[in-house]
Amino acid sequence: MRKAPLVLVAAVALLAGCSSSVESTESNAFPASTADPRGGVPPGYPLDKDVATPLVITTLGPDPIPVTGTDGKIHVAYEIQLFNVTPRPVTITEVETLADGPDGEVVTTVGEAEVAARTLQFPAAPVPVTDIAAGRTVVLLLDDVYDSRDDVPAEVTHRITATLGAATPGSEAFGALYPDVTTQIGGAVRTSAASPVVIGPPVAGDGWIADNSCCVMNAHRGVVLALGGRMNGAERFGIDWMQTGQDNAVAVGDGTRNEDYYGYGAELLAVADGTIVTVVSDRPDVPPKILPEGVTFDQLAGNYVIIDIGDGNFAFYAHMIPGSVSVKVGDKVTRGQAIGKLGNSGNTTAPHLHFHLSRAPLPLSGDNVAYEIDRFTFIGAVDVEAAPTDEGIFVTVSEGPNAGERTNQLPLYSTLVNFRASPDAPN
Repeated sequence: MRKAPLVLVAAVALLAGCSSSVESTESNAFPASTADPRGGVPPGYPLDKDVATPLVITTLGPDPIPVTGTDGKIHVAYEIQLFNVTPRPVTITEVETLADGPDGEVVTTVGEAEVAARTLQFPAAPVPVTDIAAGRTVVLLLDDVYDSRDDVPAEVTHRITATLGAATPGSEAFGALYPDVTTQIGGAVRTSAASPVVIGPPVAGDGWIADNSCCVMNAHRGVVLALGGRMNGAERFGIDWMQTGQDNAVAVGDGTRNEDYYGYGAELLAVADGTIVTVVSDRPDVPPKILPEGVTFDQLAGNYVIIDIGDGNFAFYAHMIPGSVSVKVGDKVTRGQAIGKLGNSGNTTAPHLHFHLSRAPLPLSGDNVAYEIDRFTFIGAVDVEAAPTDEGIFVTVSEGPNAGERTNQLPLYSTLVNFRASPDAPN
């Protein structure tokens, strides 16, 4: 019953804002603007009529930097935000990425099921988000893939097709302003001309799984957090490094002790020359196979080190063994230098190294940075479902495709790679 007066007041305000006075003079008139020939109307929308759009579409984060993956493809990862301004639920049925503007070529198409899988709602929903509730905002995670860097357009936008459900009770009149089916243009993204940061490996030796890596939906790609007054894709290019041993086992026995895991205690290495800016080394390891409860935000990373590697980039190493950090704030380190040991502290269920690059000396608040590792051997793909037995916890490895030496690539999700046994080992 209270909705009608609100609509009426809005209508009165609109009319008041449009009224004129006979006493107006030319000196009070707004100056003509020539900055935008469309007068602020976004590309893709007509200039001969107003179009009521149910979604406000904005782009999050910095201009994305294309990165080369172990599949040989070029990956461009970014996020867009969708705000449903209507009193009706909106279901996204298709998202098309368009090269170089609204009339450009379709370079990527995401269907309804995948859109749901790539949609984040806040607060987080326990199940995939199939529609955007009235008045709610979601974040859509997008990853465009190209055959070569030359194929990547300088800019993309998006054509979003959606259906609208029934309006909330009492809001039918407002809901009727919007069509049952809509197609919108929005979320323009400019591709960065910068190159990924090239680094050395953060660990040494054979049998390393790049878990939760780019560029599919996983525990890192879905980390979009409200930090510093903005939404931030804080772990977009993060990797959880776990080591395998004999017969592709990640652990011996039942895996209930940290010491059961092959990677536990492995030396962590500086990926570049730099300066230590943050050290935390007094937090306990947690038991594996159990997600710890009551972890506060500042304890998520457990024990960690941050290295300023220059040019505004910072290397972040998380979940280290307590007391294992061998550097202190202000120390200068060189590429390949040991800085601590792989552990299981913080928000974790098994020993691993969480590693990523950031534009700020903080674990999660800075822009996540695209990077490539300068040299490694690609072995193949790993089945993410580990198989526990009485002898240990094993993974299945499928060799290739195109196994062999790689340079300047990002290990993609659940790939198995080998690094040199030590920084000084021959290529």
